[in-house]
Order: sequence, then structure tokens, then C-alpha cells
Amino acid sequence: MKTRYLMALDAGGGSGRCLLLDPETGANTTARRSWVHPVAPGTSGLGFSVETGDVLKKLGDASREVLARAEAVPGQVAGIAVCGMRNTTVVLDAQDSVLLATPNKDARALGEGMVLGMERGAEFHAVTGHWPTLMFLGTRLIWMKNNAPDLFSRASAALSLTDWLAFILTGRMAAERSQAGESLLFDLKRREWSFDLIDSLGFPRSLFPEPVDSGARLGELTQRGADLLGLVPGIPVAAGGADTQCGLLGAGAVRDGDLAVIAGTTMPLQLVTDDLVLDGSGRLWSGQHVVPGRYVLESNGLMTGDVIDWFARLLYPDSPDATLSLFAECAGSLPGAAGVYSTFGSALFDGRTVGFPVGNLTLSHMITGNAARSRRHIARALVEGIAFSIRANLEQLLAVSKREIPAVRVAGGMSRSALFNQIVSDVTGRPTLVPPNAEVSSVGAAILAGVGAGVFADPAAGAALVAAAMREHRPGKAEKYGSLYAGWRQAFDKRAAADAQVGDLLTAALFEPSPAAGRAADPSFSPNILVTASMDRAALDELEGIGRVDYAEWREKVRIFDGGVDLAQALSGVQIFVTEMDVVDFPAIRDARDLRAIVTCRGNAVNIDLAAATAYGIPVVNTPGRNADAVADLTVAFMVMLARKMPESLDFLKQSGVMANDMEKMGEAYLKYRGNELWRKTVGLVGMGNVGAAVAARLTRFGAKTVFYDPLLTAEAGALLNARKVSLDELLAESDFVSLHAPAIEATRGMMNREAFGKMKTGAFFINTARGSLVDEAALLEALASGKVAGAALDVFSAEPPASDDPVVSHPNVIATPHLGGNTSEIAAHQGAVAVDQIRKLLAGERPDHLLNPEVLDVFTWSGPRPEPDGKKQDELARNPRPTFTS
Repeated sequence: MKTRYLMALDAGGGSGRCLLLDPETGANTTARRSWVHPVAPGTSGLGFSVETGDVLKKLGDASREVLARAEAVPGQVAGIAVCGMRNTTVVLDAQDSVLLATPNKDARALGEGMVLGMERGAEFHAVTGHWPTLMFLGTRLIWMKNNAPDLFSRASAALSLTDWLAFILTGRMAAERSQAGESLLFDLKRREWSFDLIDSLGFPRSLFPEPVDSGARLGELTQRGADLLGLVPGIPVAAGGADTQCGLLGAGAVRDGDLAVIAGTTMPLQLVTDDLVLDGSGRLWSGQHVVPGRYVLESNGLMTGDVIDWFARLLYPDSPDATLSLFAECAGSLPGAAGVYSTFGSALFDGRTVGFPVGNLTLSHMITGNAARSRRHIARALVEGIAFSIRANLEQLLAVSKREIPAVRVAGGMSRSALFNQIVSDVTGRPTLVPPNAEVSSVGAAILAGVGAGVFADPAAGAALVAAAMREHRPGKAEKYGSLYAGWRQAFDKRAAADAQVGDLLTAALFEPSPAAGRAADPSFSPNILVTASMDRAALDELEGIGRVDYAEWREKVRIFDGGVDLAQALSGVQIFVTEMDVVDFPAIRDARDLRAIVTCRGNAVNIDLAAATAYGIPVVNTPGRNADAVADLTVAFMVMLARKMPESLDFLKQSGVMANDMEKMGEAYLKYRGNELWRKTVGLVGMGNVGAAVAARLTRFGAKTVFYDPLLTAEAGALLNARKVSLDELLAESDFVSLHAPAIEATRGMMNREAFGKMKTGAFFINTARGSLVDEAALLEALASGKVAGAALDVFSAEPPASDDPVVSHPNVIATPHLGGNTSEIAAHQGAVAVDQIRKLLAGERPDHLLNPEVLDVFTWSGPRPEPDGKKQDELARNPRPTFTS
């Protein structure tokens, strides 16, 4: 009999997941897709938007991937449920189009939350279990009513993101109770909308759908939902829940007194209670469990995972998994972290206040010791500080709930570290219970899918499947950590006032006028984007999350626009043009009335009439460095090949007369081709632009010393690239490898001449992947013949291609390649990533990094009329030389 699976869709803050759970064994398979929530224009940087189309597509992609990975077919899926981040908002109009979609980090309602909290905080907390702040559906609707009244007047329904996703799958609009309980508008005790509060805020009651229990069957998967997920219609779809409460279920926390810490991006601690427990002070939150009829009392360590990830990227920038590296290295320190104390990622929850998370690292370098070996202590202090935060918040829950809490369930991303789980056990003095799958929210949603499909009688029955496989950690150093916590807590409490003051300063800074605000696109703006440049699928997916994309890649279409009428017609209705080869001339710019921005995927924008674009207020952005990684790879490969005598050794084994197991020949090769490493060698980079910087970054891992000559780069900027600035003469004299990365301009023509080669260290190697015009090839031949230069590697020549009998190409100590340094299939991905980043910045009203005509920002607009040059200026532009296809 084929396995039946339960599917969970999990819409998180930074990614979406799809999980398939085998309800018989508990085995599961997951697939994940990352997404971003861009800053919402016009919100002074406080607001963020959920790109709903991108979310749907990526959840669909994850669904198809997880089916393939599990070797399952659509008919094996017995039920579906959706979970996701709390405190999201999706507002629809009467045609079910999205008017507003925000993630949990959206803070546009900061002012509205503060006012409502001051005026009616205790009243709302007594009914909803939450003190009014910026993050709730209720306060965002107030913001919408005050700041976007036209949109608010069109609002027909107000949902959480998970309820909206369930609506997309089933066609039924409902409000699942654990999410509704996080809205600031839900009566926890009566388990229904608080229409008294809703009426008092002036919201139509019709905005709020019928509440339903988690696990309740909403309906069957529609054809639209089936097409989205790659499934078949008719599969039962159940109401899922808020991610934290689903995490409780996935961690087996279903009984009164069960506590779970979901140590992910944030760190909520939720205690299960049979009856509603409210904190009279308003500090703690209360809410609905996904187990119908049970409640949760919550304290929260706030942005712990974000902080750990941020520090991990800071401390381990080159690690493929920086966070894993941080946890691994902190194991090399001892309890107490050699006197380093951290409050980063530590918070004692107070739901009445909102502020920036502020933290401190406290240490004495005289005690912590050798700086080169102290990173492990900082890592340990960060982890211990978060464990101390768990204990502080646990103490709040104990004081308010009056419950005994015998054990602490730990789940979420940080629970993957056995050391973290053990430290939490030692700090709290309680056993920690760790589920086998850290992604407990997805597991909990899958259990609810099973309830809706009739696989499980109720959520607790499904949770029993998970609880049977818990890993347990028991306290081993509780006394030591008890003493450390006492000292940490005293310092933490005394720093609270200072941290609050800093938080107030950061909050005030948010309200300073931003020059970008006036240039930002309206939140509802969805541009038409024509892309003729080469791009990879990832970049196109990102663009499709921004607007409507027409991808007509010039190679695939075998077409390059030569400006004029044809291009103007193609740009009719287009706001953003992403090109690579097309000529964008004055007539095309003049007649393309809708055009607002141009991105040219080139290092030089010779195909764009920059003066015309500037006259019409159109920003032009390019993508410098799009091939820098490709050229840098080849450059370093050349260095290794020269150092290891590969020009001579490549054909050794292909020579006639080499027999198998001929040790005499092996001895000959060993003596003749003994090479060198790049370790401790000095590499001189002439030019420190995008390619030079990329080469320097690669050389660091080889243990090489890098020096550079570049009149335009300061010594300080070079130091950031792990390179030391020297004069050209010093570089030539010191370097074991000299590599050219300078531009082809008159000042650099023939810079490597007889005199320059004469200044090089005898036996050094020479590499040119920049431009052939930089080198006097006759002088290079002389240097090779004299032994001054031991070998050379060239990708560029004075004539391209050079003849096969060219003396440089045919020299035995020269590696010659036909200008292929920048020719890789990844170029489309590089330039696509840069183009998307620059477009996002323009839409947000920010100045793009590679803007070629910054003066246009004073007149640039996404929606208003473009500047129109007068007749005299147009005549001048018409007389200007036309741009060209090539550099």
C-alpha cells in the first residue's frame, strides 16, 4: 500500500517551506524557498510588503520539489494545512484583489499603536490578551484608515497571511482562531471577534470572516489550488494556525504546564494553560492554542535568531553556514566565556513597549586574552546570553501563571545545536526536550492537516507521534550556570535604563525626513518591465515579484533594437527597460513616454544616450563588475598553473615512451616539475577595481600577501580588501606575481614596457587578463628570453585573436587563452542580481549604487509627468553622436 502523506505549507518571515509528513512513522521531507519583504514605499522605511505573487509561486515550487524528493505522487497527499508567521495582514477588496499585504516586521503603524496603547491599552489587553502596539491587524487598519483612506474604503476582508493562503487553496474565507487571537480584535475568552472593540475603532464588521478552530476542515483543494501546488483537486484542506502555536503542537506541548521555546528568528516562550491566564500588568501576551479550548501565555526573547545570524555573518563572513560555525566554535570556550558577557539577542519581554533591540558585549581584553583566539569566547557569550534570556522570561511565566514547569521543550533553528540545548538545560536547571525535526511549526501544521483529513482524531493524538521521539538533555552544570546567571541578571537589569535611552534615540532617528521618501514608488505601483538582457531564472523571479515582466532575451529572439521607432514602440507602456545590447537613442527615449528607468547590463553604457535620458529625467544604471568573478577565477587559476609549472608538465604523461609503473619517469617528473605554492608569495595587482578586488579576496585563502598599485584607491580602502598599497616600482620589485587589472586608457597604454619588466623581481610571473594594449609584447618576449620573467599567462593581446605562430603565443613558458576571462554562463546571473538590486533601490526612493546620471534624482518621478526639454535642447540632443552596440 502506498504511503499517505500530510502536507504543510509554512509561510515564514524569510522563507516558505513545504513539508510532507508520513503519519505512520513521523518521517518527513521538506523543501524551502527564500523570499524577501521589500520596504514599502511611502512609509519612511517603517513598512514592508509581502509580495503575494512571489509567495504563491515559491510555495508552489517547494511543493513540487518536496513531492519529487519524497518520490510521491499528488494522489498520495491526504490533507493540507497552512501555518505561518503571526501578526501579518492581508486586506482584500470586493474582487479579492490584494490592497495591502504586510509581514510581521511591518512597523508602519508605530504611531497608531503608541496612541492606542496610551489611551486604551489596559482595556484591549483585558479582552484580547495583547497591549496595543504597531504589529497588530487592528493598529494597521487604523493606519490604513488614516493614511490610505481610498484603499481602506475599498476593503472587503482583513485576513492573516495564512488565512489568505487557505482562501487561495479552497475559495473559503475564514479566520483561524490562533491567528485571530493575535489580531488585537479577538475576544479570547469568548473565542470570537470582539465587535465592541471593532465598532469603537470604526471598522466595518464585514471585514472579519467567521472564526474556525485549527484542524477544522475548510473545504477541498480547488483546481486553482491544485495548479498552484502541482497536486490534484479534492484534497481536504484544514485550517492551520500561527507558526508559534503550531510549533507547540509540533513539539508535543499540548497539556497544561507544557512549555516550549521556539528559538528561531525570534524566540517566543509559550506556556500551555487549560484556562485563560491574563497578566494584570499587561507585560505578557495571552492567546489561543491550536489545540481547541486551550490557551497560551507568552513571554518572548524577541530577535534572538536574527541577532545570532547577524553576528555569525560578522564573525564568519566566508563560512557557507556562518551560524553553524558560530555554534561550533563556541564549544571551544568554557562556561562563562572567559569573562565575556553578552546581552545581544536578550530581552525581558514587555508587550506594552516597542523599541529597537539594543545589546552589549562586556569584556576586559586583559582577562579574555589572546585576540587571535578570542572569537570563540565572543561566540560562547552570545549563546549563553540567549540562554540567560530564556531563564529570565521563564521566570516571568512562572510568576504570572503560578504553574510548575518541569521541563523546557526547545525547537526552532537553534535547537539543531546540541550545545545550545545543553546550555539551556544547565541555565534553567530543567531537562530540555528536543523534537527530532527543528521545523516544528511545519510539523504542527501537518498534524492539523491530518485532523482535517480524519487521519488523527484530534491535534493531541497527532502530537503523540512527535513526542515519542524527543531527545533529552539533563542539567550537568546547573550550579555553575546559576552563579553566572545571577551576575548576568544583575548587570542586565542595571543596563535597562541606558539601553532604553539608546532605543529612544534610534526610534527618533526613524522620523527624521528622508530625501528618498518623495522619490519612492506608491505601494500599489507595479511596473511593466521589458528585459532583453540575458538573465537567469532567479533574477527573473525576483523581477516578477516587483512587476509584470516581458522577457525577450536578445540571443534567444535573435534581435537587437537599433533605437528609433522600433524600440519606442516596444517600450510603449513600459516603465523599466533592462537591456544589454540594444541602442537606446534620443528618438527612442523621446517617444517612449512611459519609460522611467533604464538598466544596461554592461560595464560601460555606450549603448545608451545618457544625455537624452538625463534630459528626460530617466535614471540610467549599469552593472559594473558583472564579470569580475569570472575574470578573477581565471587570474588565480593562471597563478596556480604558473607556480606549479603546468605549461611544461601538462603533456608529460602524454609523451610516447611513458610506461605504466615506470618509476624512473616518475622520478624525472618529480625533480623536473617541482613547483611552488601561493602561500607566503607576494602578488602585485596593478589596478584594484572590481576584478582586482575579487582577485585579492581569493588570494587571502591561499595565504598569499597582496600588494596593489591604483592611484584612485586609498591605502585604507585597499586594507579593507586585504591588500597593501605601494608604488608601481615597489610592486614590480617585490612581487612574485604581477597581474594587470588596469583600464585601457591613454595613460596605461604600454605601461608594461622594457623598463617596467626590468624592474620586476627576477623569476617572477606575469599575468594579463585586462587589456592587450597595456603590454609591450616585444618587451615581454625579451623578459621571458632573459629569465627576468619566468612565465606568463595571457588572456588578452594587442591583436585578437593573435596568429597561432605569434612568438608570444608559441613561447613554451606562456599560457595563452582567447580572451575568455569574462565568458561564463554565470554572467547572466551576476548581472541579473545587480539589476534587481538597483531596481529595488530606485523603487524605494534610494540612490542606486551604479547610477550614471545622479542629477536626475532631483526631478525623477515614477508617476508624474517626465521632464520635457525645450525645442533648443531637443535639437542639441538630435545632433549628438548616436550610441553604439559595442564598446
